[in-house]
Amino acid sequence: MADAMMEWSEANHMNINCRITKETVLGQLGKESVTPMSTTANPLQQVSQYKLLGVIINTGLKWDDHVNAITSKAAMRLWFLKKLEHATVSREDRLHFYQVPVRSILEYAVRARTSRRKNCYSICAF
Repeated sequence: MADAMMEWSEANHMNINCRITKETVLGQLGKESVTPMSTTANPLQQVSQYKLLGVIINTGLKWDDHVNAITSKAAMRLWFLKKLEHATVSREDRLHFYQVPVRSILEYAVRARTSRRKNCYSICAF
């Protein structure tokens, strides 16, 4: 597998940066001990989770890590929303603050996490 990766990268005039390139084994194989891939220079670091386009993916293909990260981030912004309420900021401004920095976090990649359309619901019912 590593040989095919190296051949492909050389054929397409690409260099693999071993300092930032990570490897993860997804699914059932992630539970087993797998020999790390290596390039001609160094072995690639194996990780149990990584962030791809803002979505945290782990070896078990579970959403727990991603959900924990986004709920933590949203909770910090909801705390600030509460501070705005105590500062007597108008309802329209607080709603705008909720929709832009809070709701956008909660809804990011929601289609990837929802497999069936009947399970979808609107957060607008807030």
